[in-house]
Amino acid sequence: MYRVGFGDCFLVSMPGHRGTAHILIDCGVHPHGDLGVMPEVVSDIASVCDRHLNLVIATQAHLDHISGFSECEAEFRQFTIDEVWLPWTENDEDDQANGILQQHIGLARTLRRHFEAIGMTVDGTAGGDAFAAVANSEGDPAALALLKSGINGAKVRYVKAGQTFDDAAGIDGLRIRILGPACDPNVLARMNLPTADRFYALDGAGRLIAPDQALPFADKWTSTSVPAGALDEHEKEILSQLTESSVALAFALHQAINNTSVVALLTQRGKNLLFPGDAQFESWESLMNLPQGAPQLARIDFLKVAHHGSCNATPKNILETMRDGFVAMIPTQDRPWPSIPSETLIAQLEAKASAVIRSDSMMDADATEHAAEGSNLGLEQGSGASFSPLWCDYTIRL
Repeated sequence: MYRVGFGDCFLVSMPGHRGTAHILIDCGVHPHGDLGVMPEVVSDIASVCDRHLNLVIATQAHLDHISGFSECEAEFRQFTIDEVWLPWTENDEDDQANGILQQHIGLARTLRRHFEAIGMTVDGTAGGDAFAAVANSEGDPAALALLKSGINGAKVRYVKAGQTFDDAAGIDGLRIRILGPACDPNVLARMNLPTADRFYALDGAGRLIAPDQALPFADKWTSTSVPAGALDEHEKEILSQLTESSVALAFALHQAINNTSVVALLTQRGKNLLFPGDAQFESWESLMNLPQGAPQLARIDFLKVAHHGSCNATPKNILETMRDGFVAMIPTQDRPWPSIPSETLIAQLEAKASAVIRSDSMMDADATEHAAEGSNLGLEQGSGASFSPLWCDYTIRL
C-alpha cells in the first residue's frame, strides 16, 4: 500500500512461472488530498517490478484511483504490461455503459459550474466537501485514454460481476473472481441520477439565474452588491433548498460512480485477497446475491477497505460474514473529508482483524510507534510487515 494521500495505489507481488509476478491495483490521488509523492511512488513501482506488470486493474474512474496514470504517463510508457482491466461501465463500445457515463459527466460539469457560481468551493465546508466530490467525479480523460489504449498495447478487458479468470493475466495458479460491478438492471437504476434538476445562482440584483445561462451585459455593467430586500425570506428558503439539493446530488453522483468499482477477489494457493475499490452499499448488496458470494467473503485473508474507510462502505453485516484474523489495509486520511475514515468502522475492523493498517499511520520507517490515534497496527517484529515513509508492505505466506 503506497501512501499517496487520499487515494489508492496497491502493488501485489506473487509467485509466477517466470519468477515474481506483479499486479498494480489503482494509481491515483484526489487533488484536494494529494501529498505530492506520485512520481516517487511510480518510480518505486518501476524499481520493484523492473518495469514489467502482469496486470493493471483500474477499479473505477475517480481521480483518486487513476490520476497517477496521466501524471506519470511518460514513466508508465516505459513499462511492459500484459493486461489492463477496467469496469465494464467504461467500455466505449457498450451502449448502456455510454449512457451512464455521459449522464455522469454531464451532471458533474453542471454541478461544478453551479458550485463555482455560488462560491461553494472552500475546503472544510459543506459546499467545499461537495465541490471536492464533484472534482473527483469528473475523472481524468487522459488517464482513461491511456488505460483504454493498454498503456503500451496490453490486452484490455472490461470486467463485470460473475466473471472468473483462472491463471489470470498468465500468472500460474492465480484465480480472480470479479464480484462487481453488477449488470443487474435494478442496480444500474441506482446509478442513473436525475437529469431534470436545475441549479441557480444570484445575479447582482439578487435574482435567480442559471449558472450556465448567457448574460446580456459585460462584467463592467454588473453590480457586485445585492440591494437590501432583494430577496424575501421565502425566496431565501427556496435558494437554500436549491443549494442543499445540489450538495446532495453531488454526493449521490460520487456514490453512483463508486458503485461502478471493480470488486476483485484474488486467490492463490488457498489465500484470498479482496480488493473492492470504492464499492458502497448497493454494490455489496449485489455482491451478496451472487452465487457463493457470502461463502467467498467468509474466507478472506486480506481486505483492502473500500472507499478509504468511509461510513458509506463496508457494511457491518459484511464484516460479520468475514472470519476473524484477516489483515485490513486502509488508504486514508481526513483531507479532503474530515468524516473519513469512520471511527465506528475502524473499531469494527479492529474487533475482527488481526491488524488494521492505515496509510496515514505511515509517518516514518518506524511506523509502528507512530500509529495515528485510534488505529491498531496489531503487528509485532517478524509479523511480515515492513514500513517506509512511502509504503507499508505486508507478506502473506502461501
